[in-house]
Amino acid sequence: MITSSKISLIALPNAVSTHLQQTETIHKLIAEDSAGYAPARDHSMLYHTNECSTHTKLRRNVLPNNGTVIPTAQTTVNGSVLFVDIRNFTMFADQLHGEEVVEFLNAFFDRAYEPVRQQCGWVVRFIGDGMAAMFEPGAQQPDDHAERALKAALLVVLAADSFRDWIAQRFPKRKLPEFAVGVGIHSGEVMICNMGSGTAIETTIIGETVNIAAHLQTMSKALGWSITTSRTCANMAGDRFQLGRDSIVTIKGKALPIQAIEVVGLYPRTTSTHTDNAFYDKLNRSIAVNAAIFELSREQVDLIQNPIFNTENTLKRIPQAQSIKLDGYRLLRKLGQGGMSEVFLAENLVTHTHQVLKLIPTIDIDIDHDDILQRFLHEFALISQIDHPNVARIYHQGFTSTHAYISMEFFPGGDLRCLISETPTPQVAIASLLQILGGLSAIHALGIIHCDMKPDNVMIRRDGSLALADFGIAEHSDAVRLPTRPDEIMGSPSYLAPEQALDLPVDERTDLYSTGAMFYEMLTGRPPYKGNSVQAVLYQHVNLPVPLLPVGLERFQPILNRMMAKSAAARFKSADAVVEYIISSGLIGNL
Repeated sequence: MITSSKISLIALPNAVSTHLQQTETIHKLIAEDSAGYAPARDHSMLYHTNECSTHTKLRRNVLPNNGTVIPTAQTTVNGSVLFVDIRNFTMFADQLHGEEVVEFLNAFFDRAYEPVRQQCGWVVRFIGDGMAAMFEPGAQQPDDHAERALKAALLVVLAADSFRDWIAQRFPKRKLPEFAVGVGIHSGEVMICNMGSGTAIETTIIGETVNIAAHLQTMSKALGWSITTSRTCANMAGDRFQLGRDSIVTIKGKALPIQAIEVVGLYPRTTSTHTDNAFYDKLNRSIAVNAAIFELSREQVDLIQNPIFNTENTLKRIPQAQSIKLDGYRLLRKLGQGGMSEVFLAENLVTHTHQVLKLIPTIDIDIDHDDILQRFLHEFALISQIDHPNVARIYHQGFTSTHAYISMEFFPGGDLRCLISETPTPQVAIASLLQILGGLSAIHALGIIHCDMKPDNVMIRRDGSLALADFGIAEHSDAVRLPTRPDEIMGSPSYLAPEQALDLPVDERTDLYSTGAMFYEMLTGRPPYKGNSVQAVLYQHVNLPVPLLPVGLERFQPILNRMMAKSAAARFKSADAVVEYIISSGLIGNL
């Protein structure tokens, strides 16, 4: 298989415009969205093309007038940087021979380069299965680089749409995955400079703008978006771009988070004499199709990488899943299993959306006396009352001859444990805490105590928002407690409140203790107490003081002390009270 270090040796053809220019109308439309210009340059600065090697045919930063000039050392401009990569490229590479991989990459980069050229940008480098491009200020419109970069991004995704046809024709008998790409763009100050020595010198770009663009491209995978740009770039680009969802993205080493924006299409020019809505519809549709393909491929990757689905377990579990029949749903894969239920990802055949199905078997169960089924029905009764953005949505409860099930919201972003594993900054930790408290406030207002607050039960939506999930052991403050088995602990030991460990009555403050334990883990990367046994951990929750935070995080100790106080009476009275404390104490402003 070809490696990223060998990409520099690949010869990339020159003329590629025919792949996108399918009709004379499209020729004109693209031409109108590619205002010709010559970059404003100090003539004393000469620029040389970035070349993959001395044999590379593609001249990367060829200027519109075909002049090739070379920079002396460096220059700084305000411009836009674009990163694009092939989604799940390894799934293709694993099924192709080395020569076929080279041909595959050349064919795609042919198509990906053309929109950059059309929008008067230049390719900085090819990185494995990706490409970086730079859009500099225009001579007549110095600030139009953002607009041209976003247009290029849209056209790259459109090129990916046509590339799927090439794949089908070139490899008709191969069962290759559907092809999709992801793009990230940011605008700001960029340093263009020469790197290397001797004959191995190439022009490259460096700086915070480059790092942010690369990070947005990476984040587009987690968000499931085709094109992800920054609010800075979107505002600069103008109002012709159709924008979709937004999300706050925290970048390591950067003080303030970045607002990421999804780009979903382009509006026609109102003054155009060649307006063809069919072209713009196709352009916009290609963005949606690309995102849908990536979502499907991501599920396939999850299926392969999920530890539950190693070869041995797959042979055991998939026939069992296939034997479960639910009207209106198609089971796609098993997500997990607990003592009380099995959880599957399923497709709703009516809405064609992905939902999570939580099932328990009902065969040979005494419905009137089985506490597992009681808790299952109890969960639906509780969560179906709630309509809040920080609480998982529940859709339906049903029964078959063999199972009871609940259908609920699917979270492609995973859970809070995934976020904790990435060592979130204090800004992200406090922002996450506020969302969790919002969800708790909503359920507590209805008299519901979650009783199992832990990172695994705080889910992440595609837009980055958090939602409380899994109310399997939740209780209602006005209801009789459901029975438990002898010596059974209801909850997760690492986050259990002292009253739960002692099997005492619970209330809203119980959830606040567990949330405090999660907050400690968000800040430090580890749970507050560890032990060699469950009993050892529970003992610490009941008897040991609240652990101290590391140096640099001391400002969060007071809120942690109150949330995790051993006595419920010493804790905050409500989730709203915690939020008020965070605001009044200046914890947000001091980040």
